[in-house]
Parts: sequence; C-alpha cells; structure tokens
Amino acid sequence: MNAIPASLGIYSVADAARLTRVPPRQIRGWLLGYAQRRGKAAAAPVLRRQHETRENELALGFLDLLEVAFLGRIVQAAERQGRAPSWRAIRTAAETARRVLGTDHPFAVRRIHTDGRRIFAEAQAETGDRALYDLVGDNYAIYDVLAAGFVASVEYGDDEEPRRWTPDGRFPRVVVDPRRSFGRPIEARSGAPAEALFDAWRAEGGNAARVAAFFGTDEAGVREAVGFQLGVDASPPVPLAA
Repeated sequence: MNAIPASLGIYSVADAARLTRVPPRQIRGWLLGYAQRRGKAAAAPVLRRQHETRENELALGFLDLLEVAFLGRIVQAAERQGRAPSWRAIRTAAETARRVLGTDHPFAVRRIHTDGRRIFAEAQAETGDRALYDLVGDNYAIYDVLAAGFVASVEYGDDEEPRRWTPDGRFPRVVVDPRRSFGRPIEARSGAPAEALFDAWRAEGGNAARVAAFFGTDEAGVREAVGFQLGVDASPPVPLAA
C-alpha cells in the first residue's frame, strides 16, 4: 500500500466536519455519493477525492477540505434563504466548474470568486433550481460576499494553488497548512498545533504566559489557539479571559 504524501494533508470526516461546520453525512455524500430507493441508480459523488478509501475509511486531502468548506457556505446560505439546493444542482455546478476552470478541485481555486457566478448561473439554468437562483439570479450580491469571504480566508501561491487556510476568521493566527504538522490546525508564529497549546494551557491552569514561553510564541497566540479549540465546538464562541 502506498503512503499518502503528507503534503496533501489528510483529514478524517470528523476532522473535516469540525473545521468546515458541514455535517459528516453531507461530507460523505458529496465525496462518496449515496444510495437511493430500490430500483433507482445510486447518486454519483459531487466532488473528486484526493485520496482513495482505505480500509473502508474515507480520508480527505487539503483540497477536498477546502471544497467542502466552500460548498458548505453555498448550501448553508441557500438554506438561510429558505431553500436547499438539489443534489442534481450541486453536482451540475461541480461538473460545470471542473470543465470551466480545468481542474479536479475547482471550489478550492482563487478563480471561483470571479468565475463562480457564471458557473452557478449555468447550473441553475440547466436544472431550474430555485435555491441557486436566489444566490446567483437577479442579484449576485449574496454569492459575491460568500466567495469573497472564502477566498480571503485562503492563502494562494504564485501558481494560484491554495497553500494554507484560516478556517475561523475570529482566530486568524490559527491556520491549516498541509505541509506542516500533517495539516492539523497550528498557531502560525510557533507552528505548534492548536490542540497542543490548548492542552498545555489547561494543564497550566490557564496561564497563557507560561505556555507562550514554552512554545516560543506570545500570549495572544495562545489565547487564539485556546479560543479556536473551544470555538469550533461552541456557538456562539466561548469568551476568553484576558
């Protein structure tokens, strides 16, 4: 069995759900497809995976993670408008995006900000999906805000490939970089996993200064890591003491 290159990142469905706030069942469906009622063909996956399923376990790569995060924003925005996009509409948008942008992971690239309106509008026209129309029909403002916010959270290289991601804008010093710490969320200055900083902070009774000195960062970095670890599981965010 070939090893998975660490530079691709590797995330369980549970990891991806916590980082993207997309339900695990939805993530599995987008990446694996799903069975329909007896007599009907199985629904094909929406996204193309970076990793093969191993020992019946689904693993996501960094690009998969970004695509789930972006698509999750689109679907959740539509649901807030009162309609969920159909499976056919989402899959049509993904197929159109791969064709137009010439990549297997179109929802992870910077061009989804500028070209995405046309892609989703084309998918809407083909499927007649009302939820997509509400996002990209007469007024592109909703889609533009969603796409701009997502692109702003991703750092791209000179080749336009995503390099790292800030999953929660409330904690900008906590980033996901597939080349560091196997893609786990880290505090940017020290490179220490956010989870390790949180565990140390808890063990030290909340003494952020002591943890910062040990890991080679500052108290603000420790507090962001702690907030991130608490915030990904809590809504609204848990307030932190100074």
